[in-house]
Amino acid sequence: MEDQYLRLLFNVHMVRIVPEDAPVIASSCTLWEYEKAMPVTFIEADLVNVFVQDPGAIIRTRMLFDRLAEVALDEEQSRRKLAEYVGRSREDLDDPGTCMA
Repeated sequence: MEDQYLRLLFNVHMVRIVPEDAPVIASSCTLWEYEKAMPVTFIEADLVNVFVQDPGAIIRTRMLFDRLAEVALDEEQSRRKLAEYVGRSREDLDDPGTCMA
């Protein structure tokens, strides 16, 4: 896991962490927006994976990402948090690890 944190620290343009206690409903979705085509939302659930171009679904997906942007740590805070995880000792084997979105 430490290698993944290091890759995030040094190989990505921007990273923002949503704290585990942030009041956000978890949802597995992706929003693709194109210059010359309608946006597409991909929603992944336990029983179905759906590609949607319905304007209402696109608006709700944008609202979800706006909410995540509101509650996420800023870029510098997120990088400091990742650096904490990289520097953490591994002595406590019963530690369940970090819970990050």
